[in-house]
Amino acid sequence: MNASRHGAVVRWRLKGASGRPRGAGACARGPRARTRPAQAPARAPLSARLLLCLIALTALAFSVPSSAQAVVLRHPRPDCVKRVSQQPSLLLVTAHPDDETMACMGRFRERGWRVSIALVTNGEAGQAVQRIDAAHPSPDGDVLVERPPGPGTWVVHPPAGPRLRRVTTPAALAAQRRREFLCSQALNGVTTVYFLSGLRSFAFEDSWDHGVRNWDQSALTALLRDVAARVRPDVVVTLNPDETWAHPQHQGLGRMVLTLHGAGGFDSPGRPRPALYGIREEGWYAQSLQPQVGDLTLDRAARSPVLGVTYARFWATATSCYVSQSSHPVWFAARVRAGLLPGYGAVELIRRLDDDGGPGLDALFAAYPPDRAAMRRLPRHPAVVSLSRDCGS
Repeated sequence: MNASRHGAVVRWRLKGASGRPRGAGACARGPRARTRPAQAPARAPLSARLLLCLIALTALAFSVPSSAQAVVLRHPRPDCVKRVSQQPSLLLVTAHPDDETMACMGRFRERGWRVSIALVTNGEAGQAVQRIDAAHPSPDGDVLVERPPGPGTWVVHPPAGPRLRRVTTPAALAAQRRREFLCSQALNGVTTVYFLSGLRSFAFEDSWDHGVRNWDQSALTALLRDVAARVRPDVVVTLNPDETWAHPQHQGLGRMVLTLHGAGGFDSPGRPRPALYGIREEGWYAQSLQPQVGDLTLDRAARSPVLGVTYARFWATATSCYVSQSSHPVWFAARVRAGLLPGYGAVELIRRLDDDGGPGLDALFAAYPPDRAAMRRLPRHPAVVSLSRDCGS
């Protein structure tokens, strides 16, 4: 049920026939007030009393359905959000472990929002960062030394060790990426994680070259509908489909989610369609700093009164779980210093993709400011749900 609509229904139930809340004026009479006086006043004739009762009942019969209909059927205004007891629900749909680091998840944690993530791939086609070698960059200028899974590949704690474990196969790399992902989501206060690919079948492959061509898009659509029915989101966030210079799977997944959203695939009965957002990738690509329609600018340098640090500092802490990936703040900063990446500035961008959904993040952030008590109710670790065909993965 929509927040503003729910609030209106509650207000109606607390009203008496007069329209005033119970407990106000004559409606607040207790047992002592109802005690009959020693001498009863003169009573009106029976016919007059019956006529008054008939008039009152007629007025009530006409007024109650009309008022109730106005409350229940009115569509809420997107720019007018009324708080309810439960925090908003957000569903994040990403392609790879660490995609969520392109946004600061602390804005949701500090408010105690119920955040769920549907992760499509396991990142098994990636490489593990071994070290920084600024003195001997690669032919394309890269200062990070990365290796694919193999006998000599290790997970290394940045910047120079120690070595943590070997990564000899794509399955081992996928398992490592999952560990990093779950570590980060525990810090982000995420409530539930849905793994859509197994550790053996890799139902949705991780591939830059193939993009989403080899994905069973009908199967993925069915899984996302299933997740949406479980989560009942107020907001859906995915990758921006118009970052055409970014990872092909980011673009492809963003387009699929946009299509599914337009078809009502994330809708919940009795509630407005959730707002849809796409994460901009301004830390990785200078092109992403170019404005697009629907951009929302958020201040990374601001200090959260609940988290106790700036949003940029919180991002760095949560992203530090990704020791094998170039998104780790140490590995990432090395590429920024080498001029290979623009890096993150004082602001971050996220873009609204729909024009027919419910309240957006700006309105919801205003209606649900940072809330220490709500944040403390978040789980210490996310629940893990595997929707892959692999048993036990």
